[in-house]
Amino acid sequence: MKLLQALYRIAAPSGNEKAMLRFLEERLKSICGVKYDIDTIGNIYVVKGNAETYPCVVAHTDEVHRRPETGYEVISVHDAIVLGYNSTLRAFSGIGADDKNGIWVALKCLEKYDVLKCAFFVQEERGCVGSYRADMGFFKDCRFVLQCDRKGNSDLIVNISGMTLCSKQFIKAIEYKKFGYKRATGLISDVAALKQNGLGVSCVNISCGYYEPHTDREYTIVADLYKCLDFVRHIVETCTEVYAHVYKAPKGHRFAGVYDWGGLTTICSSRIIPEDRFVRNSRTIICPTTVSCSSG
Repeated sequence: MKLLQALYRIAAPSGNEKAMLRFLEERLKSICGVKYDIDTIGNIYVVKGNAETYPCVVAHTDEVHRRPETGYEVISVHDAIVLGYNSTLRAFSGIGADDKNGIWVALKCLEKYDVLKCAFFVQEERGCVGSYRADMGFFKDCRFVLQCDRKGNSDLIVNISGMTLCSKQFIKAIEYKKFGYKRATGLISDVAALKQNGLGVSCVNISCGYYEPHTDREYTIVADLYKCLDFVRHIVETCTEVYAHVYKAPKGHRFAGVYDWGGLTTICSSRIIPEDRFVRNSRTIICPTTVSCSSG
């Protein structure tokens, strides 16, 4: 719970995510055997271990909320529900569980597994700005890509605006019904942007226990978040093949997603970023293998 509440206390409005990026860098440095680099837009690409193929978990670093400068508190109710409260205004305040819950899942997996890739994308709430400009080469040796960025506790997003995200083989392999999930259709997210950019493996978006996102009443049910973590761990541990999948848009199909960001509506139309936009800078950090792995 300490890690989760620490994430909720960080103000990371879309386009101004420096505090969250600093936190992630410090956390990554504390995890054994991790190396990462950061591209020019701020996306963080993480590799742990050496393998021919990797499971991959992604999340986004921004939130829609504008955090008050004073009076903000993270409240845990019997370690079962977590919400935000502004003691100055005496009103609820959003915690940014969309997508800090996804960040938490990714970090917990990095702490547990010896072989894993993660990517943390900036400005998803403004129309997947970071993931549309992602370095697609990073994903060429991934088995699949998981994102935990869906409200509720039971949705397994396999289709977004008519775009199929994964293969039937992958859907069968992950045994989602055993974990209380059902197949569903979702809205624009980072995995959709990656799929549009030509991601060649299966991907899904998974409910991760937050409710009433993009409102001051946003809250997390902790048991539902742990349910998501258990499901993700199951996939990482049991799905050891490469689950190939390439989306081929029907002729005339135009992908679009509607996004509500801070009261503004954004239409994310079909767009593929050319390869020359996949710019990675040269800053690569290899975290020491002698430190103790963190937990939270």
